[in-house]
Parts: sequence; C-alpha cells; structure tokens
Amino acid sequence: MVNAATSMGQAARRAAREVAACAHCGLPIPSGGAAQLGDFCCAGCRTVHDLLRAEGLERYYELRAGPESPAPSLRPDTHAWLEPLLAAVQPDASGLARLSLDVQGVHCAACVWLFDELWRREPGGVELLLNPALGRVELAWDPQRLDLGTWLAKIERFGYRFGPARKRDLAASRALIVRLGICVAAALNVMVFSLCFYLGLAPGDGALYAVLGRWSFALASVAVLAGGTLFFRSAWEGLRRGVAHLDLPIALGIALGWGGSTWAWLANGPEAAYFDTITIFVTLMVLGRFLQERVLQKNRSALLASDGVEDLWTRRRRAGELETIAAAAIEPGDELWILPGDLVPVEGVVLGSTATVSLDWITGESRPVTIEPGDSVPAGAFQAGEGTLRLGAREGFAASALHGLLSRERTDEARTRRAVRADRSWSRFAGAYVTLVLALAALALVLWRHAGAERAVEVALSVLVVTCPCALGLATPLAHELVHAGLRRRGIFLREGGFLERARHVRHVLFDKTGTLTRGSLRLTPASHAALARLDASARAVLANLTARSLHPVSRAVHASLSTDGRTQLIDGFEAREQAGLGVEARHAGSEWRFGRREFVPGAVGASGGVFLGADGKLVLALEVEEDLRHDARDEIERLERDGIRVHLLSGDRPERVARVAADLGLDPARAHGGLAPEEKAAYVRALDRGDTWMVGDGINDGPAFDAATCAATPAVDRPNMPARADLFYLGDGVAAVRVARDAARRLGRVLRANLVAAIVYNACAVGACLVGLVGPLVAAILMPLSSLALVGHTSWRLSPRRTAWTS
Repeated sequence: MVNAATSMGQAARRAAREVAACAHCGLPIPSGGAAQLGDFCCAGCRTVHDLLRAEGLERYYELRAGPESPAPSLRPDTHAWLEPLLAAVQPDASGLARLSLDVQGVHCAACVWLFDELWRREPGGVELLLNPALGRVELAWDPQRLDLGTWLAKIERFGYRFGPARKRDLAASRALIVRLGICVAAALNVMVFSLCFYLGLAPGDGALYAVLGRWSFALASVAVLAGGTLFFRSAWEGLRRGVAHLDLPIALGIALGWGGSTWAWLANGPEAAYFDTITIFVTLMVLGRFLQERVLQKNRSALLASDGVEDLWTRRRRAGELETIAAAAIEPGDELWILPGDLVPVEGVVLGSTATVSLDWITGESRPVTIEPGDSVPAGAFQAGEGTLRLGAREGFAASALHGLLSRERTDEARTRRAVRADRSWSRFAGAYVTLVLALAALALVLWRHAGAERAVEVALSVLVVTCPCALGLATPLAHELVHAGLRRRGIFLREGGFLERARHVRHVLFDKTGTLTRGSLRLTPASHAALARLDASARAVLANLTARSLHPVSRAVHASLSTDGRTQLIDGFEAREQAGLGVEARHAGSEWRFGRREFVPGAVGASGGVFLGADGKLVLALEVEEDLRHDARDEIERLERDGIRVHLLSGDRPERVARVAADLGLDPARAHGGLAPEEKAAYVRALDRGDTWMVGDGINDGPAFDAATCAATPAVDRPNMPARADLFYLGDGVAAVRVARDAARRLGRVLRANLVAAIVYNACAVGACLVGLVGPLVAAILMPLSSLALVGHTSWRLSPRRTAWTS
C-alpha cells in the first residue's frame, strides 16, 4: 500500500509538472485559460505568434534560449512624441538620419534577431544597433526611403514599445562593479600572502615576512575603504532616520573585524592576523549588494523611463498651422487636435462633430461614451472615435486634473514610507544583534581580565569575529536574487526591494475593475451566444458586415462572436453609416438594417437587452453584453479569500456594473464599491490600511490609491507612469501574479527565518566556545566563512527552481 501510494504521489507530481506550455512564450498555460486560448497562455502571446508566422519570422523560436515573459497587449501608440524628435534630426553628410530611442520588451537574442530582420527588410534601413541590457536602440536610415513612424508601428505589433531616449546608463551598477573589482583584487592577493604564513613563513625568513604583513594590512584596508564604506554610509543614514537595518551589523562586523585583525598583526605578527578573512567577507558583502541592485535595476529598465509628464504630447492648431507640442505648453483657448488612441491632456470643449471617448483610464468606465459638440471632455480620456477630435482647451496643463494625477511628489513620499515599513523587522533584529554582540564582547573582557589584558582582548576579538554576520549578509541577498529570478520566469517584475518584506503582512487586496480584473473589453452573454447561433444565415451576414464597419466595443464583441465559426463573410459593395453613440445602419437587398442602441432600432422599445438588430422597423435580434473577466479572476479571488485575504473591488465605473462583476466573482457585495473618484479610492485605502493593504490597478485614477497603500502592483505596461509608481508590474492575461508574488514573499520569509534560527544556534555555540577560551581569533575567522557556506547552501537548496512550487 505504501509503494502504491508513493507511486500515485509521484504520478500526480509528474502530471502537475507536465502542464501544456504556451506556444509562444513557453510558460505553463493556466487551467482556466486553455479552453479560451488553446495553445496560448494569453491573448498577447496568441497575437504575436500569429504575426510571427504571417511574417515568416518563425526563426525567432529557434533563437530563443528558453521560456520568456508573456507578450503584453498594448494600447496602440500614435507616436506624437516622435514628431519633435524627427524635426530636430539633421541628416549627416551621407544623407542619413540618426536617432537613439528607448525600447521596452527586449529580453533575449531572439528579440535582437527580430529587430535586425525587420530592419533589414526595409529598403531605407541602413544601421541598427540594439543594447538589450539598457533597452536602447540606435538607428540610421535614409529618410527619403523609410518612414520611421511606420516602421515603429510595425514592430510594436510584436509587443515592443518605443520612447524618447531617457533611460540612464547603469551608473550605480558600474560603481558597484568598480568596488567589487577592487575588493576581489585585494582579496586574491591577501589570500596568496596569507598562504605563505600558513605554510610556515616566519620572522626569521628575512624582510619578506614583514613586507607581506604590511601588504596584507594595506590591501585589507583598501578593501574596507572600497567596499566597507558602502555599508558604513548605509548604516549611518539608517540610524539618522531612526532605522537600524541589516547593514548596521554588517558595518560593525567589518569595522571590528578589521580593527581586531590590525591589533593582532601589531601585537603578534602577520601570522596571527586574519586579513584574508576580512577581505573575503567584504568582497562577498559587496557581491551580495551588487546582485540585489542588479536585478532591481534590470526590472526597472525593462520598461520605458518617464516621470509621467514629459512623454505627453499633443497637436495644436494655431494660425492655420498644425504643430506638435508638449502637454506642458498647452494654454487655455488652444485648439487641440486629438487623433484616435491619443490621450486628452486637459479638459476641453468639443468643437465640430460628436466625439467618442474612453474614460477607462480615469473613471474605470468600461464602455466608450459619446460627447456632443459644446460639451466637455475630461482630461485623461482617450480618443476612441475614427476621425480627429477637435477640442478647445479650457485650462492649461498645470491646472489639469491629469497633471495632479501624474504628480510624483506623493509617489516619492509613499516610496519613502514603504521603505521605512520594510525595514522595521530588520531594524529590530539589527538593534538587538548589535547590542548583544557588544555586550558579549564586554563580558569576554570582564571574564578574562584575570589572564591579562592581551588574553582578554584576544577572547573579545574572537567573539566579535565569530559573530560577524557574514552568513546572513550573503545568504539574504542570494535569497532575494533567487526569488526575483523565479518571479521573472512568471512575468512578474519587482521594482522595489522592500516589497517582499511588506507583502508578507498583506491582509487586504484591493482590485481595480476595468483593465485589471476585466480585460477592458466586452463579450456576449451565454444566452446571447445561443440567440446568435439561432439567427438565419442572411441576417448573420448582414450583422457581420454592420459590425465589421464599426469600431465601437459592442460591435467588436458581436463581430468576434460571429467570426469564431468561420461561417460569415464580408459582402462586396456593402455600405454602412455609423451614427456616433447610437449605432450603424445600411441598406441591403431592399431592406433597411439597423444595429445599435434601443432608441436607434425601431421595434426595440420595451424589449429586453442592451443592443439590438432591426430590419424595416421590426426587431430581429436582442443581445446582451457583459465585461470580459480575466480567465482566472474568480479562481484567484477564491484562493486569496481561502488564504485569509480580504479582497475588495474599487472602481470609478457605475455602481450597478461593479455589483454585477462582484457577483460574477463571488465577492462580498459589502466590499465592492463603484462610482469612486481617485481621491475617494485613496481615502478608502487609507481608512483600511494598517500596513497590510495591496492596491492593484492599471489607470491613472488608481495613482492616489497606489500612494496610500502599503503595496502596489499594475498590469499596465503600455505607459510607464503606472509601473513607475508601483512595487511591481506583471505580464500575461490573468491576475495570478498577486497570489504568486505573495506566496514567493512568504516562502522567502520562511527561508530567512530558518537562516536566522540557524545563525542564532551557531552563534550561541561559537560564542560559548570563545568565552571559555576554546576558540581564538584565527579559528573564529575560519568558522565565519564555513558558516556562510552552510547558510548559502541551505538557501540555494530551499529556493532552487525544482523546489519552488510558486514558480510552477
């Protein structure tokens, strides 16, 4: 029976591992998404895969090293920011234009090949240099033969995004590399010198004995100055803020270890010193800091750089000429021309024809709204119509609500507050650790004073060396590095180092609705799908052609449902007319067809439904649409609730729509709130927050709530201002990133606590041995790296990819 049970358990684990992988990114396909997306984990991956095949670019998959992050679904970019850059470009002597741009989404050699191949196919493309580490591309082209904006739009279909060259080179990482290089060089040389003493070099061997001793001291001092000052400065800045984080005991260990080794060298000669251990310790600490900073910098560089305001451009008509200007230059009374997909930067009055705009970014309203001439369009709306929207600006950008929502002042304050919260537990530990170590060293001096000052100092130094936090100082950044790598494999990118500490204490997760729990699009209800299937072929063909000629989200949802079985086809010569905000109409085969709202379709008055199809004044079909929930939203919310997390739904959309989504998700109606303004969302979070709230959203109306919450996350990567305010951003079609990141934080916490317990046990035994005189400074210096290796091995084993269930 035991063998049978074991075999069944092994089979179950094998089955769990043998999950179907996405045909594009190679990541496991979520169980709820397989039925909707087939061989793909998300809609973005399916779109990019189809494009690669259509363009004959399948070699991309041969060059890819392994699974990658899911392809994001991005809002189309009109490249208004590109126009002033191109205007400033002056062709060189050979007639070539040159420009450097930032790019997001480049992560492997396959991406580099894809850029090069698409550039090579352009007759005017001359030179392309891509720096994947920084996310920077340098282009040289013939402006007479290549339109750069068209090429950028072509390559952005594959999930990439371009912007002005604003990313800073990794200066901080370079400085750490220099420090690390100096420490490594010093450590290697001191180890060679120390080996001479270990092999018997004695005072009677001539001047070499004294020279190597002095060089060991000098190089160890250089290592302490190059690497130790990094921790001295950090510990001092923490103490000035009233926070004693892990850098404090590390700094104390470096200072006391160097001081103790110097004293031993001066008192008893080079063979009694342990400069090699000190330089190795400093080197390992700098290496750990480099690994920690590198992964965060890599995640921050994965997206475009922006402060939220500089990237906003618009078009202004003045004196009969159209010019592209920065949003900050808008003045009251300006006539603005907003192209489809562009953002409305200031509140304005509609000039000319009726406008269709999307308010999902500022209110969470999932459906576009129609605004008549003379009425106002709020700042932050997206132009969702077909033609150009003309607006008369009512305000300058500085007075715009959008400017306030994009302000970074509150974000910087929130980031500082979060950093202090993340340091609290380590602050308590570091304070207690430093106090205890100093107390034990003082106790050693008192206990051994009868043996003379030299012996008492030797025992005290043994205590200080053996308690040096090398093990924790190296194992902790390694643990963070392994967790970051696991999350990156799931398309989750952390931007703030303290998030993993704060996420362990989260008890409330607050979701925005539109674009976060929903895809921001619409779909037919199951009953409407059945009604559509019963429609006769001729009426289906007319409806397919009506919806094909409309950009309204409801028309798109109906057309997508009609196109799934391949039984519809476009009718040649079919001419349709769309009336903004009402619907679309056409005359075909002697009949007048209309599809749209109740008041637009004769015969729809009194019928149940949300959108209608009519012919010659008679109702043919009534349909109902609903928001398209992300495939795993209900399951993930249930799992969070089972785990003791209280899930809340906050939205600026209409309360009745929020209530319907909450019911579909099985969410407590008391924790679902609609019709909230941005500041009302923030007030709700502040009232709830006890250092345990996590806000997840994708629109600028979520910005104030981000600043109020303890943690913040976003799936919005098409514009950099939201990820810049969040602790993390994630890719893919679901919301599992919230649970996965929290589980990773909890697992990390368990490993760090186990390391801490092991360190306490080791230190208790080692300190006891030191106090009774069994361990001297040299033996203590040997024990220190051995304990570090043990904790590093334990950390690597506990967080290895094969054992981390949260990455599968």
